[in-house]
Amino acid sequence: MNKITAEMSVAEAVRVAPTSREVFDRHGLKGCGGERGPSEPISFFAAVHQIDVDELLLELNQETPVAGEPYVYKEGLADVIYRRFFKAAIVTVLSVGCMWGAVNLLQIAMGGSFLQLKLLPAIHAHAQAMISGWVGLFVMGFAYQSFPRFKNTTLWRPELANLSFYLLIVGVVSRIIAELIAPAPISMFFGVIGFGLEMSAGAVFATVLLKTARQSIEPRAKYEMFILSSLFWFLVQIPLSYLLFFAKLFAVDEQQQVMRIALIDGPLREIQLLGFAALIIAGVSQRFVPLVYGLKPPRHDHFKSIFWLINGSLILNIASYVLLLLTFNPMFGIPLEIAYLAMPVWAILLAKQIGIFSRPERRDRSFKFIRAAYVWLLVAAFMLPLFPLYGALTHQLFAHSWMGSYRHAFTVGFISMMILGVSSRVVPILAGIDGARLTSLWGPFILINLGNAGRVLLQVLTDWSPKIAYSLVGFTGFIEVTALAWWGIHLWRVMNLAKTHRPQAITINVPVAGLR
Repeated sequence: MNKITAEMSVAEAVRVAPTSREVFDRHGLKGCGGERGPSEPISFFAAVHQIDVDELLLELNQETPVAGEPYVYKEGLADVIYRRFFKAAIVTVLSVGCMWGAVNLLQIAMGGSFLQLKLLPAIHAHAQAMISGWVGLFVMGFAYQSFPRFKNTTLWRPELANLSFYLLIVGVVSRIIAELIAPAPISMFFGVIGFGLEMSAGAVFATVLLKTARQSIEPRAKYEMFILSSLFWFLVQIPLSYLLFFAKLFAVDEQQQVMRIALIDGPLREIQLLGFAALIIAGVSQRFVPLVYGLKPPRHDHFKSIFWLINGSLILNIASYVLLLLTFNPMFGIPLEIAYLAMPVWAILLAKQIGIFSRPERRDRSFKFIRAAYVWLLVAAFMLPLFPLYGALTHQLFAHSWMGSYRHAFTVGFISMMILGVSSRVVPILAGIDGARLTSLWGPFILINLGNAGRVLLQVLTDWSPKIAYSLVGFTGFIEVTALAWWGIHLWRVMNLAKTHRPQAITINVPVAGLR
């Protein structure tokens, strides 16, 4: 047998020594790259799975007799479940997600105002599709695939994980229908159905991850507290989202409806963006990004500081905002601004923690998306504390244009850019395809940054030069859609390549003593 080295790819090692497949699977490979395994170097595999590479090589090069119980590679539901989540997310963002948002933005531009009540049902339906359908589906698909491998175990009850996919899809569709047909009486029926299904999907998702973690013998890692906290906020935002819907539905007049939206929508969006999305990205970033790209480790560990700053500022944000709106006491604006000021602090600490601006040892086409995402996080983080000042300068009690720009910088610039980057790195590995041979994705990268920058800048300019800004801002959404379609079609094709890129199943004879 040829000696296996750290520079050799996993696929090459499996080819020259079929028994190595069992070793890799035992250390967390479990389905990645199909039967042949991914084309990544063994040194990369060891780093990502936090295994001593020298010990791994000793195990891989250990002589094994032919006789013994066979180890059979079998691809199960847990190995491919991510594809349906990722593909459904792509369909969502290119239909009722970003595409619908682009149409809404064009209508806003044509109407010359971001405050058009007639567009609220479509805007809220779009928001639900983006949070639950786009972000939710990608987070769930990535978690089901990666978390068991991070924990060196298997996914608990894959059939339940699969059930959560259908529950979430039907739940989101029901909510969209409810938003669009309200205030018709039947909208209440669709609202109740949507709430029940989305809540069930969230409960199943949380249960599967917690049970998966419990069955692992690995010690609990620091990043897991971010995952657990994100799950909590994910479950909180579902009933709050439907509270917003029913509060609008049962409002007696337009004024009451506006007040209820103002009271609930603000905390809801902060929970969705800072509680659910930011925490899951912060947790995954600290576990995934430095190891995958070979980034410089931080001099000081900021895990706990980042965790408590995100959660603490979020709670302070919600409490201060609600009290300010209910009492109109300006004193509550002080803790609200303190909460806002915490965001650039944790954003800087998070960027330093993962070393995102250091030179990567392992370069990949996806890294530009990850780094750009953190640039946009810092942009959004420094915009938020300026919100009260901007309102005072423009004589607005609530500066919708500034807050909308901040949220777009965060949702598209940070969250969506992270989705594009992580998926562009992970999917080729799972498909067993060499990412270096794929397109560089510079086209969608440039377009999504151009569209996002245009939207963020032009929305603010609507307060200063409305005629010019509104005439241009309506096109920015379609630039983003073009970028997402370009990336989405590419990712879909890579996922499909995994189905056509596999030989017959591998049966390996290994001794009983070689199994753990």
